[in-house]
Amino acid sequence: MRVWLQYLLIFSLTFVLARWPLLAQVSMAEFLQSANTDHEMASFGEQIRYLDTKPYRLSPLQKVEFRTESNQLDPSRQDYGLRFNPANPWEIKKNNNYYEQYKSVLYLREDLALKDALIVRYNYIIQWLYYDAMKSVKEENKQLTTAQISILEKQRHSDFFNAEDFVELKLDQMDQAVELEEVIFERDNQLGKMAGVYPAMAQKQLDWRYENIISVDRIEGIVDSLSKLQSTPTTLLFRENQIELANREYLLEKSNINIGFLQTQYQQYRIEQGRNPWSISLGVTIPIANPNKGDMTKRKLDVIEAQHERDETEAELMTDKTGSREQLKNLIARYRDIREKISALNESTLSSTLSAMKEDNPAVSLRFAANVLKLKTLEIKIKQNILITYIEFLGYTDMIQRQPLINYLNEDLEQIGIQ
Repeated sequence: MRVWLQYLLIFSLTFVLARWPLLAQVSMAEFLQSANTDHEMASFGEQIRYLDTKPYRLSPLQKVEFRTESNQLDPSRQDYGLRFNPANPWEIKKNNNYYEQYKSVLYLREDLALKDALIVRYNYIIQWLYYDAMKSVKEENKQLTTAQISILEKQRHSDFFNAEDFVELKLDQMDQAVELEEVIFERDNQLGKMAGVYPAMAQKQLDWRYENIISVDRIEGIVDSLSKLQSTPTTLLFRENQIELANREYLLEKSNINIGFLQTQYQQYRIEQGRNPWSISLGVTIPIANPNKGDMTKRKLDVIEAQHERDETEAELMTDKTGSREQLKNLIARYRDIREKISALNESTLSSTLSAMKEDNPAVSLRFAANVLKLKTLEIKIKQNILITYIEFLGYTDMIQRQPLINYLNEDLEQIGIQ
């Protein structure tokens, strides 16, 4: 019985240890989801929650003054009074309108902060994928060089041996070893940057590959669809709401006027005269000129500035959106051209033909494969530029942070699930 328990325990431990790397992996969606916990997002969320408690509401009663007066400097004829200064009802309304609009601006700023956080994470992913793909190419290139050196060493006493080629390959091997270490360092450094925005990355593994992400054809289709979409970007809405906020601040300054007072007065000496000791006085302020013209002018200047920023933002968005789309078209055309060349070389008989011309020298085929790798390196670099420009385009359209959030590096555009 104990033997069976021992076997069962060993089997269980082996199963858990075998699955441990899978449990320690992190998905792209999980990393992108961490954008919702970004520090700037938390700051805006806290401000919105504070404004939800409506701490900005003004009291209907602005202030109460206790007053006393010595009538004719006679100690027995001391007057007492209470003065009430009510708040301006127009100011109360304008104040509430201002902070309601301020909250709307905060929501938009929170949305834009989410966009920035997502773009940072997308770029981190793209850079990591690039270095990981380059690592594979560098390793393959190094293996090809090692294989060529091995062949030349075996051909040392044959007519195929070339001392200059041998020395050049040995130097290339050293350079390739350095390049490989540099790529590995950059990839690990990129992982450190990702851990900086999502600390859990430091304890997890990545199983992300270029071949598993969205295809270039899919990117082209998404960009074409979004280019035809007629919607106002959040960035432009934010600028328009800033104009409204500046207008409401101007109206608030305009209504910041004391409307008057209500005062009760008690004169004790009147009791001795058989008169009522209480009296009430009322005062209404009729402003001939608004005393807040200086502050109103500042707010009007803010309105004008906000209007120009809106116009400038609208022009920039149009230019950037069009520019990134054209850049994507050119990059995709180059990418397809490189892919066709690689495919043509892989399917051609050029390698075997060259080898036959060199009397079946195997080193020729290896050199041919090394040159194909150069095209693959260029393909990886162009794809990196396509992905970066694609994310920029999504940022210009403000679709990247649209709820429900989507992983735009996934072929099926899976939902991330941030609420």
